[in-house]
Amino acid sequence: MTGSGDIASLVTGPGSGSGGTGTIEEHLVGTFAGLIAVIVVATTFITAEYRRGLIRITLAASPRRGRVLAAKAVVIGLVTFVMGLVTAAIAVPAGVQLSHDQGLYIPPVSWLTAVRVVVGTAAILAVGAVIALAVGTILRRSAAAITAVIVGVVLMYILGVIPGVLPSGAGEWLLRLTPAAGFAIQQSSPVYPQVANSYLPPDCYPLAPWAGFAVLCGYAVLAMGLALFLLRRRDA
Repeated sequence: MTGSGDIASLVTGPGSGSGGTGTIEEHLVGTFAGLIAVIVVATTFITAEYRRGLIRITLAASPRRGRVLAAKAVVIGLVTFVMGLVTAAIAVPAGVQLSHDQGLYIPPVSWLTAVRVVVGTAAILAVGAVIALAVGTILRRSAAAITAVIVGVVLMYILGVIPGVLPSGAGEWLLRLTPAAGFAIQQSSPVYPQVANSYLPPDCYPLAPWAGFAVLCGYAVLAMGLALFLLRRRDA
């Protein structure tokens, strides 16, 4: 009789065969609901001024349009980050304790990983708010801007993590090239090179946590750059 196996810590996720286990980021599924709410608020933070004509008063009071956009980005980003940080800091330990009470095993993680997951979740929301603000500035229409950001971030994530929706490999590329890559910052499960098990999202992402978050930040920089260019070039 012969056999083979992998020597590593417990590997969770689809196809792992490790029933009754979970990860700390599973208790942050509410991030999507929060992100959609943040997108709506951040978009209307600028589009409401265009709709009511108040943008003319704002720009008359502060002619330096770049400073106006930067101030709005700082305010909406900082407020969102603080709210997201508080919520995530409560949700993770409370969710882990609830899972333990229900007999579900949550593999322990280092405190650095736990901090990255919690702070990273708040950062995803904050950067998403900045992107929504920028897109709202570009399109000047609430409905169009909200739809564009939700499609670019939330829908791309859903298409990337649900198996069978897209051809094999296409979902991984969505999680590499679209703003949805930012959700990799929430990954707490390590990837072991000697393990033959399939590592699949949302437990594992094709990009490393900080690399995926860098992709999201890159989109935010591009969106803000285009928003600033158009804000300076167009009439109020």
